[in-house]
Amino acid sequence: MFIPPNYTTIAVIARSRDLLTIEVFMPASYTYQVINDTFVIIKSPLLFSIYSGSGITVRNVDGWTILSVSGNYTYVVLNLGGASIIPINELMSINNNEVSNWLGLARKPRLSGALLTEYYLSLLLLMDDQNPVTGEFVASPEPVYFYSWVRDSSFAAMALQAAGYYGPAMKYWLWMCSAQNSSGTWYTRYDFWYGIPDKTFGIPEYDSVGLFQIGVWQFYEYTHNKSFLLAVLPCINKSLNWELRSISEDNGLIPKDLSIWESNYAYNFWTQAIDDLGLYASAQIYRVLGLNNTEILRAADELNSTIQSYFYTGKFYSQAITSTVVYTSSGSQVTYVPNGIPDSSAILPIAMGLVNPRSVRAVSTVETITRVLTVNGGLARFPGDDYHYDSSLYDSTAPDPPWLITTLFLAMYYEDIGNYTGVYNILAWCVEHSQHGLLPEAIDPRLGYPLPTTSPLTWSAAMYVLTALGYKPPQKPVIITLVLVAIVVILLAIVMFVVYGRAETRQALGSPPHYS
Repeated sequence: MFIPPNYTTIAVIARSRDLLTIEVFMPASYTYQVINDTFVIIKSPLLFSIYSGSGITVRNVDGWTILSVSGNYTYVVLNLGGASIIPINELMSINNNEVSNWLGLARKPRLSGALLTEYYLSLLLLMDDQNPVTGEFVASPEPVYFYSWVRDSSFAAMALQAAGYYGPAMKYWLWMCSAQNSSGTWYTRYDFWYGIPDKTFGIPEYDSVGLFQIGVWQFYEYTHNKSFLLAVLPCINKSLNWELRSISEDNGLIPKDLSIWESNYAYNFWTQAIDDLGLYASAQIYRVLGLNNTEILRAADELNSTIQSYFYTGKFYSQAITSTVVYTSSGSQVTYVPNGIPDSSAILPIAMGLVNPRSVRAVSTVETITRVLTVNGGLARFPGDDYHYDSSLYDSTAPDPPWLITTLFLAMYYEDIGNYTGVYNILAWCVEHSQHGLLPEAIDPRLGYPLPTTSPLTWSAAMYVLTALGYKPPQKPVIITLVLVAIVVILLAIVMFVVYGRAETRQALGSPPHYS
């Protein structure tokens, strides 16, 4: 199905081994005219036409007029507001040209073949998944699931701006600004069509605060658009006020929430780390605007220190910390203890700069997570994850399915430490486990097929784009060899010139000319 840009035409092309029927329902009160067996014009209450390469049959059933097209390989075109026919080949050519022109604007990663094709498909998915009016992104377009997660959408906007598409990204950040709660926070998800909050799910989640700050700062790094920063500064200020007050009142921590997986109400490492990175990003925003960022940096350093104190188990950053009250003769004191659960989401904040990626803590965390959570070539979220196996989804044959986003978190960490072979292998793994190029949420841990309940996933496409843009192919030994050979040849030439050139010069100066 495609809708050529700037056209009011919707085209559906169907190919099937078995006979396939496409039906268009419209109220029987609509007036229409059958021009021929392939072309029908609807005249009232609105004008549009429908045509097909196969015959169109018309029948009336229970107050509906049903237009049917059947075939193994056929098409149906709805031309809204018009009564003309544009040949399907011409529509496809128009659409392909528009798509090619749009993709031609993207930054090109240093990839080729199927991995580069996947990059472009992911960009198209991201753009198709954005509400062109409000600016949010749908979490998954198939099966129909019209909610917009602030977290998923934020990474989609980051991916588009990293690829050079600033308009769609700006539209999303401005929508976030308009949807912000008076407290400075956001709801977990919103209705895709209208941008209104879903107040029944995943409350509270606070990682969106840091993601907004990070995304806005990254947008400025790409565009140097100070007008945009000034436009969203009131929203940045509201988020900062909430963070600074929370850290001051909650023992140096962001309050408990359900993020990242909507399943664990606690002081989660992901939220603490993302909001800490958001504070450092906000400090940068203040710096370029000439504002005093001292208090922001102080809060960021305090939160970072708290994270380092409470979440590290001695081997890895724990998924979350639990609080207990210790009673002594002098009173009571709240203490925090890591829950000891490795979670693959801990990798991304490290890759984004929470700590030095080559530090002992970073390396030990990543090594622990990859050892415990590697399943079928990818990373599961956490041990015993039965979300796809033992809940309403039931589309996995076993627990602990590897997710594409978590595996791509690892790829982004590999980019930080220069392991580009590892990056390439993960990108290839994603492509190999795609659904005809569309990236799912997760794959079956035993059989490796894409889990169908959320395929494709917008966040998976976003992480693939971000990872692809950061990929640097290893320098080929052949090139290094050629460079070394060239250097040796040049040095030999210099030596020969110095030795023989000077001898010839001395001979020329000291000997009389010879005439024959």
